[in-house]
Amino acid sequence: KTLRKINSSIIIVGVLLTLFVISCQKESLNGDTAPKGAQQLSVYLSDDPCDYDSVFVDIKFIEVKIDSSKNKNDDDYGDNEDADEDDDNKDKDNYGKWDTLQFTPGIYNLLSLRNGIDTLLTTDFAIAGNIRKIRLTLGTNNAVVKNGIRYPLEFLAGSNKYAYLKIHDEDEDDMGNNRKALRIDFDVCESIKFRNGRYYLKPYLKAFSNKGYGKVEGKVLPREAMPFVKIFNSTDSATALPANNGEFEIRGLKEGTYSVKYIGKNGYRDTTVNNIQIRKGKEVELRTITLKN
Repeated sequence: KTLRKINSSIIIVGVLLTLFVISCQKESLNGDTAPKGAQQLSVYLSDDPCDYDSVFVDIKFIEVKIDSSKNKNDDDYGDNEDADEDDDNKDKDNYGKWDTLQFTPGIYNLLSLRNGIDTLLTTDFAIAGNIRKIRLTLGTNNAVVKNGIRYPLEFLAGSNKYAYLKIHDEDEDDMGNNRKALRIDFDVCESIKFRNGRYYLKPYLKAFSNKGYGKVEGKVLPREAMPFVKIFNSTDSATALPANNGEFEIRGLKEGTYSVKYIGKNGYRDTTVNNIQIRKGKEVELRTITLKN
């Protein structure tokens, strides 16, 4: 009997120790310090908008492709645009391994994420190494609302449920203490196509960081003009739907010289402002524009 009691006590102590270790591991994963050999990664979603009432996308999974190689040449990871040998259909290949991030699936209205607003999709620990790609797995509950009418968004032929995005060093924000942030811009105008009375989705994503890209802020009046703003040059472009007070913000712009076109409706004439200089990590405040009819 004494031996049985001792054995029972050992078992109970063992169970308690196991629970304690698991508890500590969960606390470590949810705490402020990343486990050894991992990095804490936050992924944010924002929108490069278009002239719709709402755009809903159904996001099921978020994955990142990690390459633990110390060679930082992008072409060695299959990231050369002209010769991408990366096999995205496999969990692992010569260019890295896909790591699934902790994420609660949901349907997101992209047009609520504009003018500097974004949403945190996930904060999780990714394995050590360089983040080379990100992959969003989309569901089928995608829709667009135009003039108050809701239309289903079908996948365009040649596209599928996966949305891929290549990541380079300048696309990441280093938050310190082994933390990184990735910001994903879902370009609605590029992603939605209208053909034969139906709306199709072929996701087009862009990555940007606060350190490696610039941004602009401005204001356009009057509200009756229902203005739409586009900033562009020969290699880059982005858009904004101003708030009710006319204010707007556009982020994720590469260095360069841009033009800004203010597009009006209801008889209001367009206006274009040229020679806007964009610099990394800098914000440009544009003068207020009032459209004329």
